[in-house]
Amino acid sequence: MREIIYIQAGSFANYVGTHFWNTQESYFTYEDDDEPIVNHDLSFEEGRSPQNQPTLCPRLLTFDQKSNFGTLAKTSQADTATDASLDTTWQGRVVCETQDPIPQSEYHARLEGELEEGNLERTDPNIRYWSDYSRVFFDRKSIQAIPDALENIQAGWSVGQDLFQRYNEDTELMEGAFRLLVENCDNFQGLQMMHDTPSFGGFSHAFLTSFRDEFLKASTLNFSFLSGADPNHAGIDNFLDTKRIINDALCLQSLDQLSDISFPILNPSRWSALESNLSQGLSYNKNSLYHTSGVISSLVETATLPLRLKGSREDIAMIADHLNWRKCSRLGQLGGIVPLPFSATEGTFANMYCNFSTGLSNKDERAVFARRNVTRGLQDQDLAAFDAWCDISSLQEPLDSSIHAPAYPVPTSFPSIFRHTRPTSIRMASSLVTAPSTSIPLMGYARFVEQTARMRRSDGVLMSMGLENDDVKELASALWEIVDGYGNDRMDEGNG
Repeated sequence: MREIIYIQAGSFANYVGTHFWNTQESYFTYEDDDEPIVNHDLSFEEGRSPQNQPTLCPRLLTFDQKSNFGTLAKTSQADTATDASLDTTWQGRVVCETQDPIPQSEYHARLEGELEEGNLERTDPNIRYWSDYSRVFFDRKSIQAIPDALENIQAGWSVGQDLFQRYNEDTELMEGAFRLLVENCDNFQGLQMMHDTPSFGGFSHAFLTSFRDEFLKASTLNFSFLSGADPNHAGIDNFLDTKRIINDALCLQSLDQLSDISFPILNPSRWSALESNLSQGLSYNKNSLYHTSGVISSLVETATLPLRLKGSREDIAMIADHLNWRKCSRLGQLGGIVPLPFSATEGTFANMYCNFSTGLSNKDERAVFARRNVTRGLQDQDLAAFDAWCDISSLQEPLDSSIHAPAYPVPTSFPSIFRHTRPTSIRMASSLVTAPSTSIPLMGYARFVEQTARMRRSDGVLMSMGLENDDVKELASALWEIVDGYGNDRMDEGNG
C-alpha cells in the first residue's frame, strides 16, 4: 500500500477536513456484494472509538485552538501531556476546577434519533464547531489542541514557528503521534495537508521544515487557505491587512520551497468575481464556514480522488511531477463546477467554471502548463461537451488528463446549499492546474511586499511579526523569482 497521512491546521481547514472525512465515510459499504470505489486502507487505520472499541480512524493530525474542537477537546493529547507534567513536578495540594461539558451537537442528536429524523436533510443543523457534524471517529493521537492562551498567533509568522517548537517539545509531537502514524503505514508515500495561513502559517512552515528534515523523499500536496486581505486593494497604513498579506506571502514562499505541489485557495470574502457562476447551482452564505467549506471540500475531495480510487496507481509524487513538469511551477490552481447541471454543453463548462485560486475568469484561458481533471457522474453526452471544453487549451495527453468517476455523494452532514431539491449525490467537475496566470496574484503579493520594504512607517508591523526590513526585501525578491518561473512578462502584469 501507499498510505497517506493527512494534516489539518486551523479552523477553516478543519471545517473542510470534516466534510472530506464525512465523504470518505460515505464510501464505506456494508453489503458483501458492494465493492467500495476507494481503497480505505490508504487513508484509514485501526484506532479506538470514544467507547474504546476498535474502529477505523483517519490517518490524521488535526491542529486547532482547543476552544475550536468542541466536544473533541477532551480527547486532546496535549491535555494528557500537561496533566502528566503536573503529576511529576508539583507536590502540593491540587484543586481541580471543571467546566460544564459541551452539550451534544444538534446534528449528532438527530443522528441518534433524539430529534425528528425527517428534518435531518431539509434544514441545516446549528453548527457551533467543526466537530458538530463529524461522522467519523478520531483516534486520540489525531487530536492536537493548541492552548487557547496563545491567540496572538493570528498573522504572527515567527510566533507561529515558536509555537510549533514549544508544542513539539511539550507533546513530543514528531517523535510521538506523528511517528506512530508513520510506523502504522506499510509504505508511507507522503502528506496531504490543509492549513489556514492567518493562524497556522508559521506553525505549518515549522511543521513542514521538521518533516522535511527527516522525510526528504516523501511527497507533499498542500491546500493553503489564504486570509481575506487583498494585496491589490490594501493600503500600507492598514496595520492588520499588512500583517495578513505579508503572512500570506511568507506562506507562499514557504510552500514553494517545502511542498511538492500546493494550491492556494482564496478566502470566501474574495469570491465576489465567482458568485455569478456559483449562484447558478448554489445558494450559500459566504460568511458561513460550514457552507463555504462544503464547496471547497467537494472540489478538494474530487480532485484528489485518484489517490484513493481502487485500482489506481496514482500517488502524490505522480500528481506533483505531472503538474510541475517544468520544475518551476509548484504553486497551482484549484477550480471546478459544483454542481454540474444535466444536459451540459461546452458553454456550460466555460460559463460555470470557478477558479478558487485566482478568482479570475478562466472562460478564455488557453495558456495552461498541465491539467488534471476529475468528473463525477457525467453521461456520455456530457463527456463529449467536457472534452470539447478541454480542447480550448490545446493541451494533449499526458499534460491534460481526465478521470471520470461516479457521482459525488452528499451525506446528511453536508449543508443545504443547493438551489433545488437536496440531492443524495451530485454531478460535478474539479481540476488541478498549473498555468501562467498563477503569476498574476503572485505579482500582487510581490508588489505589496516590495512597497512595504520601502516604507519606514511599516516598521511597527514588521516588528510585531518578528521580522526585519531585510527579511521583507528578501521575501519580495523570492516572490519575483517565483513569478518569473511562470513565464509571464512583467510588462503585462497589469493585465487580467
